[in-house]
Amino acid sequence: MKDAWETGDSHAVVAAMAEFRRLYQKDLLDHSPVAHTDQTEFRAWSKRFAQWLFSTDHIAIRYGIDYDGVDIRKLSPGTRGIVLLLLYLALDDSDNRPLVIDQPEENLDPKSVFDELVHLFIEAKVHRQVIMVTHNANLVINTDADQIIIADAGPHPHGSLPPISYRSGGLENADIRRAVCDILEGGEGAFQERARRLRVRLER
Repeated sequence: MKDAWETGDSHAVVAAMAEFRRLYQKDLLDHSPVAHTDQTEFRAWSKRFAQWLFSTDHIAIRYGIDYDGVDIRKLSPGTRGIVLLLLYLALDDSDNRPLVIDQPEENLDPKSVFDELVHLFIEAKVHRQVIMVTHNANLVINTDADQIIIADAGPHPHGSLPPISYRSGGLENADIRRAVCDILEGGEGAFQERARRLRVRLER
C-alpha cells in the first residue's frame, strides 16, 4: 500500500485498500469493544472506526527541492542558480522559443561551470536558440557556440554615452578566437579543452 501512495496511482491505492480489508477486516472487527449482538452500538462503532481508518488527517504533505541530497536553501547562490536553471529547462523541454540568459556563471567556480552548465546548454540548443551574455570562455567555446558577438565600448566622453561597436563571427575565425582568449576568463584553457574533446588542433 505504501508504494501505491508514493506513486500517486489512485487505482493502485483503491486496490491496496481492498486487499487490506480482505486480509484484516475480520480481525479488526473481532477486536470491537462493542458486542456484535448490539446492532445499533456495533454499527455506530463500525462507522467511527471506518472514519478513523480511512481518514487522511494523519497525512502531512511536505515538499522541497534537494540537489545532491542538500536542501536548495542551504546551497550557495551559484549552485542555487544551477538548480533553478535545471528545473526551468526540464519543465520546458518541449519549449522551442529562444532562451535569453544573462551570466549564468555568476557565483560559480570555473570547474562547476564546465561540469554543470556546459552540457545543459548543449542539450538546450538542439531544440531552441540560446542567446547568452557571459564572461566565461567555457560557455562560449565548449558549448560550440555558432556565433559570437563581441561588444567593444569606446572612451566615455563627458556628458554622453560611450560609443559601442560590435564584431561577430564563428570560432573558425582567427580574430574571434584571439578576442575570446583576450577578453573572456579562461579562454586559453577552454580552447585546449575543446581541442582535446574534438581531437583537433586549433591555431590561435
